[in-house]
Parts: sequence; C-alpha cells; structure tokens
Amino acid sequence: MVFNDLKITIVKVEGPCSRSKVGSTFYVRNASLEIPAGEHVCLFALSSLLATLSGAIIKNKEGEGILDILKEWQCPDPEAKVIFRIEEDK
Repeated sequence: MVFNDLKITIVKVEGPCSRSKVGSTFYVRNASLEIPAGEHVCLFALSSLLATLSGAIIKNKEGEGILDILKEWQCPDPEAKVIFRIEEDK
C-alpha cells in the first residue's frame, strides 16, 4: 500500500506549554513517525493527533481526504493551546 507523506508543524502556541514551540516540525513518511534531531513532540499532543494522521496518510480521490476538510489540529490541553498544521509533504 502506498501512503501520503505528511508534514506536521506547530503554527501557534497560546499559554504555558513547555514542550512545544512555534515552527517545530515532524513528519509521517511511509506510515512511520520521523522527528528531526533536536525537535520534540509532546506525548499528549501526539496521542490526540494519531487518529487524524492515520486517516490523512490514506490516499483518497481529490476532495475526499481528511486534509481536504481539516488543515489544523489543536492539542487537547485547555491551558496551553497548541495548533498544529497538517499538510501533505510532496
């Protein structure tokens, strides 16, 4: 099976989050998580992203994929709002 490659970037941090910084990026390539050296991904944020990322890597017809309706995802921490942008990494 062929999967979409994804790039996930933190685009906004509102509140006291010590684990996330704007501009941090990680990838999903061939259904595997890749975190560049020196970058970190919060376990709580990652766990909230996994179902969406799993759906986003599936190749769909144009206009029928999850990324056609969803471009950003918010961490579930109500006091440290972190927004992730999810996009295909072509």
